[in-house]
Amino acid sequence: MMYKFAVAVLALALAGALVIGCSKDESGQSQADQAAGELALLGDVDMDAVAVTVNGTDITNGQVANEEGRLLQQLGGRVDPQQLDQMRGMVRDQAMTNLINRKLLEDAIAEAGLTADAGETEKRMAEIKASFGSDQAFSDRLASVGMSEEILRDEMETAVMVEKLIAEHGDFEKVEDSDVRAYYEENKERFQEPEKRRASHILIAVDPNSTSAEKAVARQEAEQVLAQLKGGADFAELAGTHSGCPSKDQGGDLGFFPRGQMVKPFEDAAFGLAVGELSGVVETQFGYHIIKVTDREEGRAVPFEEASERIASFLESQRMQAAMESYTQQLRDAAAIVYPDAEETP
Repeated sequence: MMYKFAVAVLALALAGALVIGCSKDESGQSQADQAAGELALLGDVDMDAVAVTVNGTDITNGQVANEEGRLLQQLGGRVDPQQLDQMRGMVRDQAMTNLINRKLLEDAIAEAGLTADAGETEKRMAEIKASFGSDQAFSDRLASVGMSEEILRDEMETAVMVEKLIAEHGDFEKVEDSDVRAYYEENKERFQEPEKRRASHILIAVDPNSTSAEKAVARQEAEQVLAQLKGGADFAELAGTHSGCPSKDQGGDLGFFPRGQMVKPFEDAAFGLAVGELSGVVETQFGYHIIKVTDREEGRAVPFEEASERIASFLESQRMQAAMESYTQQLRDAAAIVYPDAEETP
């Protein structure tokens, strides 16, 4: 059985020759347009000229520039701009490699007689979309890497066919139940969940630049709220009217959290309370908090039955990626890859 994570990896790995138009810099120029412009300046490059021929099919400089722009856009939010400039040559080489590999895989799919499975494609799309929690989060993520839902669907369709191609013709080793169990037993430290608390809070927010007098007023408000709570007032209601934290819309509820997630004074207070107990006024850099612990979860070892599907997905994605790389290299070794004014290159 194939898992959605493996296909998601393939979809991203196979994305190629995409015209990026939705992400632009301050000048209004997309990364793809910028890459094309820079490439054209390097020796007055013709965007319609052939960059490489793969088994008789031409790939142009413009297609390479578009793919380079896509890669630059994906890297832009994760790599320092100066470092990104230094990586341009490597990114351009990777863009060329992506386009060559994609063409070879598409040819292999056609030769094997594989066709798109619309139902399977939509199923995988729905699984990936659901993993983001909301349609907006999904759309935002696509935009951040220069893709649209339509482009991702095309890539997913190709990815599903490549998955079948590798499973049938590549060196793919099926993940057995014994493999999953062995991984769990050898990596038990990875399946430990820490102790957690669930808490609600009311934050009387204080600006970091507030004067001592302003801080005193805020603390006095926090003390007054605490007194009301001790007198039986409803916590959620007071959170809604007094708290300066967005959690006020949920009655102050912050959900479950382990140690290390909250600032230390808040954490120390929360983990020192029994379920149902109120804290005193707790000061942090955000202001003054009143905390109520509403639930707790003891630390535990995640049982094998609960972890097995995630492990299987992880192992399968690893093996599928390795098999795809090996199979693609075999295709490259057998292909006619010709660069202008150069000898045939494997």
